[in-house]
Amino acid sequence: MPRFRFHFAFLLALVLVIASCRGDDEVLQSATETSAMAGGTSFFLLNEGNMGSNKATLDFYDGTLGTYRHNLFPTTNPSVAHELGDVGNDIAVYGGKLYAVINASGLVEVMDARTMRHLAAIAIPNCRYLAFHDGKAYVSSYAGAITPGDPNARRGYVARIDTASLRVEATCDVGYQPEEMAIAGGRLFVANSGGYRAPAYDTTLSVIDLKSFAVTTTIDVAQNLHRVRLYDDKLYVGARGDYAAEKADVYVVNPTTLTVEERLGVEAENFCFAADGSLLAIHGGTAARAFVRYDIARRETRPLITDGTEADIATPYGIASDPSTGRFYVTDARDYVSPGRVICYDARGTRLWEARAGDIPAHFAFATGRTDIGQGDDTPTATDGVSRVFDYRPAPGQFVNILPEYADGDTQATMNDKVFAAIGEGRRGLVTLGAAGGYLVAGFASRVPNVPGEADIEVLGNAFENASEPGIVSVMRDDNGNGLPDDTWYELRGSAHDEAQFSYTLTYTRPAPNHTSVPSGDPWCADARYISWRDNLGATGFLEQNIYHRQPYFPAWAAADELTFTFTLLPNRAYLSGDAWLQPAFAWGYADNQPNGTDGCHFDIGNAIDTNGQPIALDGIDFIRIHTAVFRQMGAIGEASTEVSGIRRLH
Repeated sequence: MPRFRFHFAFLLALVLVIASCRGDDEVLQSATETSAMAGGTSFFLLNEGNMGSNKATLDFYDGTLGTYRHNLFPTTNPSVAHELGDVGNDIAVYGGKLYAVINASGLVEVMDARTMRHLAAIAIPNCRYLAFHDGKAYVSSYAGAITPGDPNARRGYVARIDTASLRVEATCDVGYQPEEMAIAGGRLFVANSGGYRAPAYDTTLSVIDLKSFAVTTTIDVAQNLHRVRLYDDKLYVGARGDYAAEKADVYVVNPTTLTVEERLGVEAENFCFAADGSLLAIHGGTAARAFVRYDIARRETRPLITDGTEADIATPYGIASDPSTGRFYVTDARDYVSPGRVICYDARGTRLWEARAGDIPAHFAFATGRTDIGQGDDTPTATDGVSRVFDYRPAPGQFVNILPEYADGDTQATMNDKVFAAIGEGRRGLVTLGAAGGYLVAGFASRVPNVPGEADIEVLGNAFENASEPGIVSVMRDDNGNGLPDDTWYELRGSAHDEAQFSYTLTYTRPAPNHTSVPSGDPWCADARYISWRDNLGATGFLEQNIYHRQPYFPAWAAADELTFTFTLLPNRAYLSGDAWLQPAFAWGYADNQPNGTDGCHFDIGNAIDTNGQPIALDGIDFIRIHTAVFRQMGAIGEASTEVSGIRRLH
């Protein structure tokens, strides 16, 4: 089951929304799109990327040329092995430098704003947002590991960075899980969310005196604060509420009297201010999806988008207003796992142009003056990824028919092609293998050699700490030379081999067309008896359907109404700790088991074993097979399912 964006909308399922070390070759290849509509202010766009996938990317729109360029950091900084990192959370230009907050990687990447060349990486754990004043950068931090659902997580802090030396000078403790900040009257106002403590959210703004760098007071505002924007000497504070009875809203705070003056009644997940003083707000991803322009002076709302194109936006996520032209931009995160879009509108709300962005496009920083961004070659280069997907057979699961997306008329062959489009030739999409037994088979263009004593293959997933969904990797050599994976599979031994159950068989049955849902009484459960299963040991049961994903879980292109898988099953190590499910990783040897960028994603052909568990000497391999190797369901989180976000040879 994928871990998506770091958003508090469904904390019961936040592990879905789920840092890892940075690794090389972990982001999409860069490319260029040319817009027919030049004339806007140039901007950087930070794409968050799915948590655990190490896929934060940085795009650049050149308003003079009307070009939109993708993922320029690795091509601009080829010697920076870590690339940009895991989960881009904020971006800003200050003093000729470009600052990007990389949340799960725990660092602030600092670049030259004119060239995007790397200057420094400043370590700050679980960092969130930026503010600047008088030669100092302020960074909010959760101050610890990413632990959703942990009511005992410590208070956060704000780190103060000297922008000349690029060193952290001091920290100041604030409330729980601090988010955005704004500066007014010599004070720094910090929005505290308390997101890890849901439903006991924090409700306060911490007020820091910048001279003493100490909290002088707090202002009680509303549940689950997030945005803070200064406009016309007032603070506009966005609260996300509790996602149930208490809806998201925007509050007006007087930074002089330190009082809450007004509640606007604008349900906004994200907002900004236009040059004419109106508040531009979006709320997305649910039935309450909205695009609103709120006139501050008149206390009136009207549609933000006026040409009907809002219907084309699947998941409104980011919004920014051009400071000089009146244009505004809305980003569409789509399904959170495939490239999104950035859409440009004129001041009247009419679409001018759009461009493909990275995964979860979110944060803007406008740039003025001369730029020499990404002047190197930005076209895709040859990779060492797989050259063909031969078979994609997921077991039922909550992201089957989504990752990749099924369309009416798709066949086994077209679904194989969609998997290849996602992860073939070095691409970094995301593919689910569904519940236990589901698998994919792919091949390399030429034999991958077995280099003694070294890892030979890399398989990327989206695992992170205590969120492992391990899959077993098997390999095959093309002994008969026909280019097809029809010889002998050999599993690569992992650390839990001696605890594994071999030749385990599971059969899943498609729900009947007239199937009636059976709720369990749990608010997250849509159907407790959704897909029946039986194994070769006589056990039976059901895969549940949750409210977060209501599409068919059974592969829609499968001709048969039963799917049977025989495979090696690993022990179930997941356990419930309080209200949170923890899924500890195995020591080594499995896909989607440890974070991308770590040695846990590397596999040695020398660990190949035969069906009796005996070592088998292979000089190299031509094909790879990956299957979900654990069978477990975890309440609102759903079933464990191995995900694959890239495969490549290391030699």
